[in-house]
Amino acid sequence: MKQNKDLAIKENPVKRKSILSLLLKVFGALLVVFLGFLLYIILTLNAGVATNLVDSYSPISPSIIYDINGNQIDMISTENRDPISVKDIPLNVQNAFLAIEDRKFRTHHGFDFMRVGKAIFGYFTHTSKEGGSSITQQLAKNAFLTPERTPVRKLKEAFLAIEIERKYTKDEILENYLNTIYFGQGAYGIKNASLTYFGKEPRNLSIAQGAILASLPKSPSKYSKIENAIPRQRTVLGQMKKYGFITEAEYEKAINEKIVFLNNKNNKNEEENISSTNIAAEFTTIVLSEVKKILKIEDGDQKFLFDGYKIYATMDLDIQRAAYKSFNSNYNLRNNQKLNGALISIDPSNGFVKAMVGGKNYKKGDFNRSINGLRQPGSSFKPFVYLAAIQSGIPMNTVIEDSPFVTQGWTPKNYDGKYRDSMTLLDAIEISNNIIPVKLLSRVGIDKVEKIWKDAGNTEGDFPKDLTLALGSITTRPIDMAVAYAALANGGYSVKPIYIYKIENKYGEVIYESKIEKKKIFEPEDVALVTYMLQSAIANGTGQPARIFKNGAQIPQAGKTGTTSNYVSAWFTGYIPTLATVVYVGNDDNKPMSYGMTGGAAAAPIWKNFMQTVVNIENFNVGTFEYIDDYLKRKDLVIRDIDIKTGLLDTDGVNKRSALFKTGTEPVETENKFKNGIPGY
Repeated sequence: MKQNKDLAIKENPVKRKSILSLLLKVFGALLVVFLGFLLYIILTLNAGVATNLVDSYSPISPSIIYDINGNQIDMISTENRDPISVKDIPLNVQNAFLAIEDRKFRTHHGFDFMRVGKAIFGYFTHTSKEGGSSITQQLAKNAFLTPERTPVRKLKEAFLAIEIERKYTKDEILENYLNTIYFGQGAYGIKNASLTYFGKEPRNLSIAQGAILASLPKSPSKYSKIENAIPRQRTVLGQMKKYGFITEAEYEKAINEKIVFLNNKNNKNEEENISSTNIAAEFTTIVLSEVKKILKIEDGDQKFLFDGYKIYATMDLDIQRAAYKSFNSNYNLRNNQKLNGALISIDPSNGFVKAMVGGKNYKKGDFNRSINGLRQPGSSFKPFVYLAAIQSGIPMNTVIEDSPFVTQGWTPKNYDGKYRDSMTLLDAIEISNNIIPVKLLSRVGIDKVEKIWKDAGNTEGDFPKDLTLALGSITTRPIDMAVAYAALANGGYSVKPIYIYKIENKYGEVIYESKIEKKKIFEPEDVALVTYMLQSAIANGTGQPARIFKNGAQIPQAGKTGTTSNYVSAWFTGYIPTLATVVYVGNDDNKPMSYGMTGGAAAAPIWKNFMQTVVNIENFNVGTFEYIDDYLKRKDLVIRDIDIKTGLLDTDGVNKRSALFKTGTEPVETENKFKNGIPGY
């Protein structure tokens, strides 16, 4: 007993400190509110700031999305507005909003002192995310303030709320609030929300339906789905009963009323409801998402999108049109209803996403396969195994035996099931041999390849820790492959994908400019050798269907096909000096495509069609692989003609290939040396 008493004595000081700390935090929060009131008095007496703000209310204005060249691609706005008098809204429907948003609305003078104090306390102590705003404060925020969530904005809300309450009646404030808040599905104001969800005027709404509408403003996109709205509605009804807005009998009747949303024949999603064109649906969708992040606009604050912004996307409209053309004209995609795919193209110099196709017949808000679709890339992952080998000092003329290889019970096989004796790494990548990269990976180590992949900026997907990695068993997205290949295209620098490069407000002031995140991750000489190998893969190997020409000559290009087991996925991933592009083709259910749907047959033609159209655009700059040219001029790299089978210097023109070497590692012996076999054997 004495021990327990001693323990209690020891614990008391700790408890006292905890209570004291809590009291200090409460006092601090109340002090902030008090000081805020003093600031309000000073501002009102000296400058009349609040009055000016209220009197200068401005309506919603559309925001415009432009491409990188200033071409308009979409307008973000809403026309679904139709204000009504508060007298046309049943009292029970009004009370549904008061119960969940501001139960003391009829009695306070602009804000609930305790709720504001609690919100500020929660902000500083990180114990609550509740906003604490009264309906009057929400009206002030929606009309005159930015969507930032800070104590300063909370105080501004309170100042404006007091001024609004001084000038307008409670009914006028509630009427304005209910006519301007966003309910999802493109519906602003309670009348349009009532017609959108229930096909009736607000005066005909039941208590249960009114509670549904009161549920929506907190998170319109979430609660506009009936499976999410019902639980939220029950919370609203519970609040209505708790605070005496409805009786027990009315509560029970409302709880048991079946809720059915009107079947919207247009079946438009959120993005479609607030935008006007389908010029580039993928970019409208991603730009809306990115703008919300940049401007810190939460779901319930959708109104802040409509503030006259000029949003400049990184997309090039001409390149985007070329992407659509390549998809729409592809025979396989047109004639196989289940077959789908994706394309994404980025500028390797800065990460600007120039074009993307999220899938066939993509609509705004749909699943975007180019940035979200997870698939195995197959052989298009092999270049990173070869890069690891080059980093380890293994040149492209290294000869490895193409023979059966068993590892952990797994025996990799070539595409045609045949073995071709010995071959160089250059030969192996050209014909997309499977045995050689597996043996290479076992030699250089999985960790080295994983580091290459992650250094490029890729952390998503499932990274296998076995030798199947050499054949692309990693699960990844087209955007990840584009980022990794961009680091090869630009000579060894990681870039972060960027979709918006600038935002201006309605006054023409730049409020956001993207920051290019570029970091050296690979040595340019190593990348030069891989690029040279991938150039040969297109010129002489499985990538030949992707060859691009300008003025009768093949342009500088590098790339690799990819085909997974049983033709589940087909890829072509490649780049020219100024553009890295990935094309994926496959079924959404991950079932095999038809026989022969390889990367070369299914994906490469789309890639070629797209890139050829882009290259033909007037004034498009193809560029050169400067990091190769520069090192050749400096004589840090040298080109030699080799026999692609033996790796030795070619003398007879048979099996001849041009190969690139770091100076000092190039072969010096000719193929004739061992023409009659190795001496002594």
